[in-house]
Amino acid sequence: MRIAMLHWAFAPVVGGVETHLEELGASLARRGHAVHALVGSDDDEEPREHRGIDVQRSRLLRLDPDVPREELKTALRRFLDRTKPDVLHAHNMHYFSERHADVLLEVKRERQLPVVLTAHNAWRDRLGRNFLRHADTWDRIIAVSRYLAEALAEIGYPSEKIQVMHHGIDPARWTNSPPLPDAPPIIFHPARLSLDKGSLLVVQALALVRRHIPDARLLLAGTGRIVDFESRQAKEVEAVREEIARLDLGSAVELRAIPWDEIPQAFAKSRVVVYPSRFDEPFGIAALEGMASARPVVVTAVGGMPEFVRDGLDGFVIRPDDPQELADRIALLLGNPMLARRLGAAARHRAVHRFHVRQMVEAVLTLYESMLTRRLMPARI
Repeated sequence: MRIAMLHWAFAPVVGGVETHLEELGASLARRGHAVHALVGSDDDEEPREHRGIDVQRSRLLRLDPDVPREELKTALRRFLDRTKPDVLHAHNMHYFSERHADVLLEVKRERQLPVVLTAHNAWRDRLGRNFLRHADTWDRIIAVSRYLAEALAEIGYPSEKIQVMHHGIDPARWTNSPPLPDAPPIIFHPARLSLDKGSLLVVQALALVRRHIPDARLLLAGTGRIVDFESRQAKEVEAVREEIARLDLGSAVELRAIPWDEIPQAFAKSRVVVYPSRFDEPFGIAALEGMASARPVVVTAVGGMPEFVRDGLDGFVIRPDDPQELADRIALLLGNPMLARRLGAAARHRAVHRFHVRQMVEAVLTLYESMLTRRLMPARI
């Protein structure tokens, strides 16, 4: 099968959608499918192979609502002429830039191509409502959690077109070893540095934890290349830095960009993984990666995260916006290595057996095949 993917960004840009796109594409390629991706970039580049994926980068796929319409249409047509896909798979084209969605679906009708949308989030604002004019045009819609499927249907997307497919992980990429007994008490927050993702809360929780565990340290990731569609990253990084200084935690917090291929080592060095999002997290794949790394995770009861983290079994699910409860759970895990190892082992087992990338890929392929079968069926007379 020939598969074309579309998204705003791709590695080395770090983010949940980018991680999913890379893992899905690479897994499909390993199964012998031809996978092509047209993704956003600062500059146009010739197609290059990346983990079996043919990646073409274009400035016209950047997150820019004012991209020249005809240039974008020409670029998309050329991409399709070169790759000749059987199915087109768009990621998050139901928000951010109306022009990209308009052009994509115009070309879909022109070429009679089946198009599936993976929605990685949902918003009820004006821009989100504007995109509803395309709600019936997508052949199928993948929601990455039950929470998100319900949110999309509530907004106005046809529920009969929506299918839930949780993210999957490749367990071979993540360590299956618990922390060493003498490992330093490192807390890892693997999300992009954002107030919505709870970065400020984690810093505040660390100050509380260190009253009882003075050598506890925090690793904050996600200060590098991300999809920053509202240009909030710099301001939010500065707000977190100011809070670190205010709480005199400069020597206890490491704040840096971690390249994609170094993320497994960051999980392996940690003893606890935290993901205390303050908004309705559509899924939270980085928390699942922490579970796959045999680490207990602490997440908030928002969005799709309670669908894969079971409170008291794989980690803890806490109230959002509560640095004290977050600190209490972190301190409990750091102070009880046996509990942390037990929860970490259960987390690894659940990630591998319930959220393996193989299950995700098989579900996606089944969906593709059903779309192609329907396309080839003769019309009724």
